[in-house]
Amino acid sequence: MIKRIKWYSITFLLICSLVFAVQFMHFLIIPANHAGVLTTINIPQGVSFSKISNILTGKRIINDKTNFKLLAYLMGATHNVKYGEYLFSSSMRPTTIMEKLLDGEVVLHEVTIPEGYTDKQIAQTLNEKGLLNNVRSFLQLTHDKVFIAALDITSPSLEGFLYPDTYKLSKGLSPEEIIKKMVGQFKTVYTPELQQRAAAIGMNMLQVVTLASMIEKETSVPSERFLISAVFHNRLKLRMRLQSDPTVIYAMHITDDVITKKDLRTKDPYNTYTHYGLPPGPICNPGKESIIAALYPADVKYLYFVANNDGSHEFTRTLREHNYYVNLYQRHHKRK
Repeated sequence: MIKRIKWYSITFLLICSLVFAVQFMHFLIIPANHAGVLTTINIPQGVSFSKISNILTGKRIINDKTNFKLLAYLMGATHNVKYGEYLFSSSMRPTTIMEKLLDGEVVLHEVTIPEGYTDKQIAQTLNEKGLLNNVRSFLQLTHDKVFIAALDITSPSLEGFLYPDTYKLSKGLSPEEIIKKMVGQFKTVYTPELQQRAAAIGMNMLQVVTLASMIEKETSVPSERFLISAVFHNRLKLRMRLQSDPTVIYAMHITDDVITKKDLRTKDPYNTYTHYGLPPGPICNPGKESIIAALYPADVKYLYFVANNDGSHEFTRTLREHNYYVNLYQRHHKRK
């Protein structure tokens, strides 16, 4: 009798195991919905796998969270899922879904950061694209001395080192991760050859990027970058104030580009009308062309330039010539 009971028990367990195995195989092979409904799902950072299973079940991407947890255990995935924004189809097999989570196949969003943007403009652009939730944290990090030093950057801030480019970013990235990507791209662009050129002309990286940021803000005409660079280099050699309007705009946080005489007299370290030499740091984030221009000024003797109302500039060697063109273009501007 006892032997018979044991036999029945073993048989029952075998049948249960077989039923469970068939059911589990069915779960692995059959998707939640053959219709293939696409759903975007965000997996928050630090969330438990149990919560992830609940999210996927609630969105009908999987139809059995218990089996999904078992699959995760068998694949060693319970603590290895990558957070972020995913695009899933209800016609995906659970194994495919799990592989995407393990590989971190998140949705990437393209965002272009224009040359000459400041850190504030970059933060705002990322925020508008839904790629940055905390603008304040981003800006605080760009001025965090410990964080800046950890990135091996010697500068009062990361202004100038957030390289303007087109990036593909996933939602959910922290401000630290985004900044590291941008600074990493700067380091890729600022090659050993450019570093050697900087050393050859007696400039460090901060000075190069600071000068490049001024060049970036002074002109939108590519061919003028090397001429403007020459003006600034020539003035530095002669210990003349650089008198660059964009530095005043940056110092005074001017948003409409209208500079007053009072602004020009402001005793701010970034105001190159009242201080000699380069500002303490960059006034924007320059592109590669402006960086190269800062390192390779044109071989000219120009000391002055003035906008001529068509987007380009008139370059001169003497103050007398400069004043002539200033009066000429100011009169023309008033007539218009």
